[in-house]
Amino acid sequence: VVVPSPLTGWRTQAKLVVAPKTSSWSQRDGCTLGLYQRGTHTVLPIPNCQVHHPHINQAIQLLEQATARVGTPAYNEDTREGGLRFVQLQVDRSTGGISLTLVWNAANLKETHPGLTLLKNELLKLDKTLWHSIWCHCNDGFGNNIFHKSPKRWHRLTGHEFLREPVPTGDQGYLYFSPLTFRQGNLDGFDILALDVAQHVPGGSKVCELYAGVGVLGLTALTYHAGTNGIDYNDDNDQQHEPLQWVRCSDLNPANPRCFHRAVASLPRHVTHNDPTHTSASSDGEMTLADLAKMMESGQEPSLPSSSSGEEVSRPKTSYTAASAADALLQGQALGANVLIVDPPRKGLEDEVVHELCKPFNPSQPYVESATLLTIPDHKVNWANDVNTLIYVSCGFDALARDSEKLLTSSGGWMLESATGYILFPGSDHVESVCVFQRK
Repeated sequence: VVVPSPLTGWRTQAKLVVAPKTSSWSQRDGCTLGLYQRGTHTVLPIPNCQVHHPHINQAIQLLEQATARVGTPAYNEDTREGGLRFVQLQVDRSTGGISLTLVWNAANLKETHPGLTLLKNELLKLDKTLWHSIWCHCNDGFGNNIFHKSPKRWHRLTGHEFLREPVPTGDQGYLYFSPLTFRQGNLDGFDILALDVAQHVPGGSKVCELYAGVGVLGLTALTYHAGTNGIDYNDDNDQQHEPLQWVRCSDLNPANPRCFHRAVASLPRHVTHNDPTHTSASSDGEMTLADLAKMMESGQEPSLPSSSSGEEVSRPKTSYTAASAADALLQGQALGANVLIVDPPRKGLEDEVVHELCKPFNPSQPYVESATLLTIPDHKVNWANDVNTLIYVSCGFDALARDSEKLLTSSGGWMLESATGYILFPGSDHVESVCVFQRK
């Protein structure tokens, strides 16, 4: 078991509930921020929380002060009146700036006025330097979902769109996040976990990552094995650290590819081998939120770059597919990959993914790296046939135990090589796990 970060000040992202400062919902005397008390919808304030990054606590104080000054009404879930419902605070670790998302009880930006504008202006007046960016997310839905599913509900009010974090391997480039994408609550701790995953990827591998988010694990492995990253490997096995041949990432959120392509564009050429004149980041990076909303609603995905003659250029060393893990696998994302990295949500692997991994290795299946090259019917394909190393990163122990039992008792030939627990959230009873499985 590893405790990868300090016991205090580790939380670099917080999502908090908003409530009125007094017991009277109608009195506009400002808001208080906190968490629901266990088993209730009573908001418990958490001033100066010990696990929060200090700048998150500073931002909370300014928020409560600003809401009192301009009379921001907190949302009332009984009457469905009021404005501010939730807040999300994310720390840019390099600058300490806060990316703030104000979740407002409204269907569109027009309905937030004038309350939202007054609050934003007051926040900038109190401390303009603290805010990396300020966003509004319009959510007039029922229930406890913090964010609405529609991408049209996101509005950047001021500041930068992307948070930029160094790749865990050091001075190799950056990872990019936006409020629309998943981001770990303890980035310092997850950096250590990501390096552990990278060390379990054999050098020279072809890697497929499902449930990839913005590609943190896959890109960390790519840079780790590219060399010149200043890491002391403490061994003489040069073959172990051969550059990876390719990395394919996928996840369901269509906002992820823009962050992924920006990250790839920031990496050194010797790491990606990508042609900067044809990188997808050059076009996707300039896409507006409105363009992204249209792409997400139409189901489009970023296309591979094309040459001036209209012919598809050679496949880059890195790629991203906006698809669920099951769909990505059945589209052939793992064909040719000897390493599969999975980092599913708490509910664990999708049934289709487990089904493919539990199939026995088929020595008669031809080796191909694209579904278009298959010469056998789809129903006879083992879509994970080439995978011999499975790295399972789990945030839900019960689901991990269930999936592990299926893998180890199946005809897939899997054996557990190692398992490490990470205390990513000190003070809680949560354990993040990294399990490495090998085919016999």
